[in-house]
Amino acid sequence: MKAPYFIAAIGLLAATLSSGCAGDSASEPHKAGSNAADITASLNKKRIEELNKQYPHIPDEKILEDHNPNTPLYTELKARYKENLTKLKQDVEATGAQFVVIIITPEAGKQPTLVNVYGIPFIKSTCSQLGIECVDLSPPLATQDLKVITQTPKDGHWSKKGAIFLASQLSPIIKKHSDAKGKITYKDAERPETFGDLPPNDDEVLDGGKNLPYHLTANGQGCRMSHNVKFPKTKQHILFLGGSQIYSPFLDNEFISTSLLEKEFPNAEMINTGMIASSLDDYVSLFEDKAKYCEPDLVIVQTNGGDVTDFFFSNRNHLSRIQTPRMPSAAEQKFYDETFNK
Repeated sequence: MKAPYFIAAIGLLAATLSSGCAGDSASEPHKAGSNAADITASLNKKRIEELNKQYPHIPDEKILEDHNPNTPLYTELKARYKENLTKLKQDVEATGAQFVVIIITPEAGKQPTLVNVYGIPFIKSTCSQLGIECVDLSPPLATQDLKVITQTPKDGHWSKKGAIFLASQLSPIIKKHSDAKGKITYKDAERPETFGDLPPNDDEVLDGGKNLPYHLTANGQGCRMSHNVKFPKTKQHILFLGGSQIYSPFLDNEFISTSLLEKEFPNAEMINTGMIASSLDDYVSLFEDKAKYCEPDLVIVQTNGGDVTDFFFSNRNHLSRIQTPRMPSAAEQKFYDETFNK
């Protein structure tokens, strides 16, 4: 991201560190580094809390209510999306893994949302410019009855039949890249404990407040899987980065699309790192921090038009997995004031 999207370095941190250095022993660099990280995290958390009180609203569809995708604000958000997609492509390809972007949303067809009306064409065009393989699954999904493939009217996420249909659409992509092979391996000591952000070995029943109970199981590596990924690899590793369309709330693990695909492709590990309420910059940071260490051969990234508007500063302050405060740009401040501070 570019300034002013991120806050500049916090002066208080530098002052705190410099005042504490005189008495520090040179033999304790790790401790000093840990203290610095803790101070930064504490200051960031406090600042984000302040910003979320000051800017409690997340506009989403309101950004495109005038049906103009060429406003300074939406142009700015598209630039952020492209910047992050470029970074993710570079990071994935540096491992030698095959990189595929898939557009998944049930919000298309006869009743598309504005974020997808304008976002999907932009994403496809951007992938073409960057030389990224992009598969748009919104047309086949649009042919399906939402009451069948989702849990409408209670919730718009996949039903069991929806997960089966999604798996059938993902299957040809996996077959196409059955020979994909990454070139990077890591020593066990280099690997973090987790590849995903779920609590390791989580095993609980959730319902999201919608009376749709489902059994969530996470492996010891923080992924929505029933078993750990083992090393050295004996199977192709297929890493899924995405939001709730990959995570699949309101379905037990055995019914989600990646579990169905693992049964179809017994010689592949379907590594599900899906996260609720996440966006493209979350996938960038997750891949850098953790996911790349699963040694993927094929990386499938789920996105849709909502990921573009998600780059609005208040959305990221409320929902980003990386707790770095975002200040509004001039265009964002103007839009926020005109929309919410009338």
